[in-house]
Amino acid sequence: MSTAQQRKLQEIQNDLFSGDDALCAKAISRCEEEGTAAMVEPLIAFYASEAPSQLRQRVAELLGTLKVSGSEQYFLLALENRTFAHVRKDLIGFMWSTGLQPVDAVALISQLAAEGDYPLILECLTLLESIEDAIPEDQLLESIALVHTRLNEMEQGDLRRLLGEYLVVLNRLRAMAE
Repeated sequence: MSTAQQRKLQEIQNDLFSGDDALCAKAISRCEEEGTAAMVEPLIAFYASEAPSQLRQRVAELLGTLKVSGSEQYFLLALENRTFAHVRKDLIGFMWSTGLQPVDAVALISQLAAEGDYPLILECLTLLESIEDAIPEDQLLESIALVHTRLNEMEQGDLRRLLGEYLVVLNRLRAMAE
């Protein structure tokens, strides 16, 4: 990233977190016009903040329609970051709606599903079912082991049934890869 690009990114980040709604709105508009993958990180942080809901909604719409090469890495880093745990379901949803194919992160997504509540598992399942690219076998095997272990720890109920469906999809994907 060039110095000029770094400076622009820093300006946008400063404006997003300035506390001035007009400046925030302007920064969001700049991201809409000049969106780059590097802007995903501050946009996710802003979305996860306690900013006004109308501004957060604009960022959600942007993150959910973003078609920028290289953005997947920023979503995955945010999913790993516990600071953003409260918006993981939304981040998975944004990844699905933008058509990302996180084949090398299926184990991470499966771990989130195994640890998650019903809405998070459902989003992870939706993303998993949308993956069209080949998933590496190590990702599938690790995912199957994670989900299977969690299922053995769970009591009967809707959460267990949904996670069981997730395991069925993983096993189907593995069988198709063989």
